[in-house]
Parts: sequence; structure tokens; C-alpha cells
Amino acid sequence: MFGETVKSKLKKFDVYRKLPQDLTEPTVSGALVSIIACSFMLLLFLSELNTYLTISTSTEMFVDINRGGEKLIINIDVIFPRYPCGIASLDAQDIMGSHVMNVEGSMKKIRIDTNGNILSEEDLLNESTNNAQLIGIVKQQLQDKEGCRLQGNIKVNKVPGNFHISSHAFHDRVHSIVGNDIGKLDFSHEIIHLSFGENHDIQAIQTAFHEGVLSPLDSVKKIRPDNVKEPISYEYYIKVVPTTYKNLQDKEYYVHQFTANSNEYRAEGAPAVFFRYDLSPVTVKFAQVQESFFHFIVQVCAIVGGVFTVAGLFEGFLHSSIAKVLKKKDEGKLG
Repeated sequence: MFGETVKSKLKKFDVYRKLPQDLTEPTVSGALVSIIACSFMLLLFLSELNTYLTISTSTEMFVDINRGGEKLIINIDVIFPRYPCGIASLDAQDIMGSHVMNVEGSMKKIRIDTNGNILSEEDLLNESTNNAQLIGIVKQQLQDKEGCRLQGNIKVNKVPGNFHISSHAFHDRVHSIVGNDIGKLDFSHEIIHLSFGENHDIQAIQTAFHEGVLSPLDSVKKIRPDNVKEPISYEYYIKVVPTTYKNLQDKEYYVHQFTANSNEYRAEGAPAVFFRYDLSPVTVKFAQVQESFFHFIVQVCAIVGGVFTVAGLFEGFLHSSIAKVLKKKDEGKLG
């Protein structure tokens, strides 16, 4: 392929020059150092491979950019084992002065018996029972100790406010149902799920990420003791933090983390369950990151080259030292 003159010139650039086979000599010390070096290289390679395959998450914080006209979606699934659906309403109000009964969204009431079995369900906004029928129905539900499950989502303004479950929408009928015994209205409850953001986004995040606190109130129970006959109201104080999640495919999910504290107290009038929320001006961003393949190759080359070089230096020193000791022994100078 190449002429002899070209080959001769090319050989001048060879930095990997070879020694003749008869000028090399294997040694026991060299073999031991080689085994140790190869084992060490393998260990470092496996460690670097694990780092390359591991998906880590970076975190940053910045001031929230207001996406004009956007509503805050709240996913709700709460069971009231001792409160009938007939007089349960979900209302919302905020610091802008908005107060809406049976708010915008997709909520349904599910009637349940004392064992939690479903009796019937209906959309929260599609109630058509007249006043006289409702009073009779609710009295029967109270007598049968029916409960109610509220499930779905609501949309509220993206400002501090609260949403609450109560009998406020049926205020004029409650007295006809329970008389002066307001303690019959028992808002003991279990929060099956509560979160802020698109539900399918939250489910995707919980599958792909391990960071963030998206639903800390799930499985929380508040049960009024049987010996307490007074009406008890419950309040939850929630700090909502806008959060962005970005996966390796650069797809972003916009949801909200939150922390919560709770309180309960004797109600002066009809009891209720309040969820009071405040919005943080700071957004937290979680982004998945993974080491690039080229960085992985560079690290592997550094491991092989570095260990090979250090091992060569160590073996040279070891071989030289052993040779000197053996020479002195042969000359009788070792003692």
C-alpha cells in the first residue's frame, strides 16, 4: 500500500514503539501489580458506569412568572363518614372578594353507607331536589347514618383564599333538619387525596421523580370522639409553592407543592372544614440531568490511562528495589 520510503518516514511518528520479544521479561512483581491495577480499573469503571446510568435532579428557584388568566386547579377526594350528601356544599372565596358556592370544576357527591359502600352519586352542580323533598331526604340520611364522599377538582383564582365544605349553601334548610341540635352535623373526615395542578401531571411526576411534596395531606384523618356532641370545625393552613418539573426529554410539568398545618375548634354555628391556602411568589424547578456519553468516555480513558501510568511507575520502583536487594544478597552484603 505504501512504498518503503513512505513507510520509513511514517515510522518516525510512532509514539508506541515496540521492544523485541527477547528484550522483555515477565516478573512476579509485575504480574501482581498488573492484577491489582486491572482490578482497580474494573472497580473504577463500574463506579463510573453507575454514575453514567444514574439520573440525578438539579434544583433551582426563581420568582414566579404570572401566567395571565390562569386558574389554580385543586384536586379533592375527601370522605365524610358521618355527614350526608344532601346538605354538603363546596364553596370558595379569595382575597379579591370572590365567594362562590359550588365552585367551577368537576366535582361529584357520592353517597356511602356506614360500611363505605356506594349508594349513589351525582354531579355537585346538578341538584334539582326541591326544598320540601330535600328536608325529608336529609333527615332520612341522618337517621341511616349515611356518609358522603366529595371527589373531583375545582378551579379557583390564583390568589390566596380558601375553599370549604359546609352546609352554607343550604343554610335556610339546616334549622328545619336538625333544629337546635347543630351537633348532629359531624364533619369527621378522611382526606384520600389533595393536590394542586393537573392530576395526570402529578401522577407522571410521582412516577418519574422522587423530589417534592405534592400531596402531604393524603390519608390524614380527623374523627370527632363519640363522647363529643358539640359541633367541631376543622381548618387546614396550606402554603402552596409553584413547581416546575423537567424530565430528560425536556417535557415540563407545572404543578404545585405544598405544606400544611391543621387546627380544630368548637364551632359557634354550623361546622365546616376549611382549607386556607396562600401562594408563594417563588417557583421551584426540578430538572433531571444525566452525564453525557462523551463525558463518560473521557472518564473511562482517564481511569485506564491514570491507573496504567501509576501502576507502571510503582512496578518500576518495586522491580528496581527487589533487584537491588537480590544483588546485595548475591554479593553477601545484605546483612
